[in-house]
Amino acid sequence: MKSYQYILLDWDGNLAKTLHIWLESTVSVLKSHGYNQTEDEVIEILSELADMERRFGIKNIEKIIDEIDGEVKKRLPNVELYPDALYVLENLHSRGKQVALVTSANRHLVFDALEKYNLTTVFDTVITGNDVKHYKPHPEPLEIALKRLGGNKEQAIMIGDTSKDIGAANNTGIDSILFFPPEHKRFYDIDKLKEHQPTDIVSDFKEVLDIDRKS
Repeated sequence: MKSYQYILLDWDGNLAKTLHIWLESTVSVLKSHGYNQTEDEVIEILSELADMERRFGIKNIEKIIDEIDGEVKKRLPNVELYPDALYVLENLHSRGKQVALVTSANRHLVFDALEKYNLTTVFDTVITGNDVKHYKPHPEPLEIALKRLGGNKEQAIMIGDTSKDIGAANNTGIDSILFFPPEHKRFYDIDKLKEHQPTDIVSDFKEVLDIDRKS
């Protein structure tokens, strides 16, 4: 039976309840520049903000994305983790698992929250968007994480909430868990996510421990 020793996890929308923060921040900044996209329209490009230039005809896209990052950073001190996420991380760590955070977010948008929840001692390594040339679904972030952990693909699994997370796992050649709690129905189409063939799907973070026990 397969054993997972190296656990890689995404941050936004997976460990941290940040999807609504990114949505509200993006809508707010766009309105300040005279753009009035609906929340549903913004949700469609939320994982690829640069696409706003093509989809909505938005100019000065780099400046606007910088403003969105700044707005998000102001709201992150109050970010909450998903229920039981901290418990699961501590449990995995106590079992001797090697745990890595692999996110495309900028380092400055992540580390304040990690320190708030004392997560810097739980993760054996942290890979951010500042550490890579290629973002997920490219395998580079996961491969760097495994290299830092001294891990192998046979005992590794990626846990995330998007097609990019599952795609990165597939491209790296490791197993994956799709995290899809009820509130994600607003942001993602579960049928489209299933097309990427995650190894398992959980709606409650504690289910990750059940999968690990079976491994």
